[in-house]
Amino acid sequence: MKNILGLLFLLFILNGCDDGDLTVENIDFATVTTNTCGETLYKLNGNEALFVKIPSSLNAFPNEIRSADSPLVIPIGGDVSVTYRAYDGTVGAANICSTPSPITPIATEEWTASAGTIEISTIAVYTTNETTGATAIARFVHNIIFKNIVFSKPNGTQIYETYVFGEYSTTPTVLPFDFSPDDLKLCSNNVLYNARINGIEGISVENFDANLLSTADLGVTKTGLISSSTNKLSYRLFTTAITSASNDDYFCAGIFPDFPSVNEIWVAQDGVADVSGMIEVTTTTNGTGFLHTIVLKAVTFQKGNNTFYYGNAILLGNLLTTN
Repeated sequence: MKNILGLLFLLFILNGCDDGDLTVENIDFATVTTNTCGETLYKLNGNEALFVKIPSSLNAFPNEIRSADSPLVIPIGGDVSVTYRAYDGTVGAANICSTPSPITPIATEEWTASAGTIEISTIAVYTTNETTGATAIARFVHNIIFKNIVFSKPNGTQIYETYVFGEYSTTPTVLPFDFSPDDLKLCSNNVLYNARINGIEGISVENFDANLLSTADLGVTKTGLISSSTNKLSYRLFTTAITSASNDDYFCAGIFPDFPSVNEIWVAQDGVADVSGMIEVTTTTNGTGFLHTIVLKAVTFQKGNNTFYYGNAILLGNLLTTN
């Protein structure tokens, strides 16, 4: 009798706790790789799928470092959706990306997020050139977390205060940095630049300190600091090539023209004496003229929150002058 009463009491407790709005079911995709098709990110785990749709117009995954303390926050709802599905067999990419989707396997259960937010933070993963010390951004890793997400289920709701969706990687724009030392030129307005004719990139030094080209001390290395006012160093990646016969039309115009349009601009951080952000010039004779060998030392470029180290000592170019 005591056993029967105990069993009845347990059933009463269980029924009392299940009010239709809370279950003990959980979904876990933390260790599953993120894939994508169009605007949809998805994860597949056997006969389960979890997918997130964010319109591209929201620019949810820009190649820009964003701290976890200040993530991009996107409310769930409208065109932003989070969905979980269980199937009666192993699910594949075609079940998410194909229209119409395959007949099998059949979805047996679906949860749809009705509230909550998506938080996205981003880090950059770098590669390092062991010879020059230069770094390059290999990829951006976006960490996606759901906050206070409410799933509507066939038998009630499921609530997660914090649910880790996981990581999603994007590839940065390639910066060629393919310059010839002999293409270095100096404009009459003291803009020093290097760019190939019909090329898609250029590196320039605005308000270049002409004292660095002094011929008074041949063979002696002269050093100037990069700053926003003097020796301002910038790198430009164009959307289309400079097609004029001379790059002077662009770099020596006084104000940089609107065409060709610029895809990315990276500006060197201000230098610190004897530490970083330096321009070194060594001048020697060259026939009746002079050869100025110009080197960039310990330069770090920045665009927004993103940075990369250009290298310990990178040859900007060789400049010929007659005086």
